[in-house]
Amino acid sequence: MSLTAVRTDTGEQITVGEISLEELRALSGARCLHCPGCGSPLTLKAGTVRLPHFAHLSECTIPHYEPESESHRMGKWALYQHFRVGALAAGLEHGFPETDQRADVFIETSTTLHVLEFQQANNSFQEWLDRHQRYQRLGVVDTWFLGVVRYREMRGEPLRPISPYDPLPVPRGSLGGMAGGFGIREMERAILNTCAQSDHLPMLIYLDPQELQVTLLLAREIRGMTLRAYRYRVPLAQCALREGQLWTPLTPLLEPHTHTFAAHWRTGGR
Repeated sequence: MSLTAVRTDTGEQITVGEISLEELRALSGARCLHCPGCGSPLTLKAGTVRLPHFAHLSECTIPHYEPESESHRMGKWALYQHFRVGALAAGLEHGFPETDQRADVFIETSTTLHVLEFQQANNSFQEWLDRHQRYQRLGVVDTWFLGVVRYREMRGEPLRPISPYDPLPVPRGSLGGMAGGFGIREMERAILNTCAQSDHLPMLIYLDPQELQVTLLLAREIRGMTLRAYRYRVPLAQCALREGQLWTPLTPLLEPHTHTFAAHWRTGGR
């Protein structure tokens, strides 16, 4: 299931929401749509409950293809709709044949090529690292938004106000800042390690596509698979792509301390 298709008659790639449903229904009825990845015929699914999308008439032949959930379609659509504004170029389900990848969202700014991945399924540590390194080889900055299905607060370490005696320079009393324990898996650990090794903030980003809300977990330390972190929440509308990274209202508060947090994670936080 996809939000993009290729017109068989013109070779043009089209995106749900950018042309009328009437035209899409006509193209679908005439069997004029095919998958940009495998070339198989597609049909339009446009009911009254779910986001309109394209579905394969037969099994997709792309290696490792998995059908998309409605929440995944909503997530990448929300990212595309928000970050395309003001971009030089933007695309959904953008293919990179050089590395055999298909990014959820592609954004080109005046300085940087970005891909935005909305990730709900689990990857192993090495699977995620391989995907990240392939984007690096292309010179593309990849930002990973995790689905709220992956967000898990630990009962044994419930959310609490950030202590005024906390030794790390974290914002207190703003953006819903709280401290607590969170359950993570291998993929989240890979993301945090990669951020810290690059001297970036060790942070996980979650997106709720229904509420259009972003949850940020700034990592402090990990014990087993419990991440002790600081949690903040901001509207997606207040996020932007600036200077090759995701900018949020938290960014200017943390930017002077980026090295401190990255070094803390590298030397003892994990």
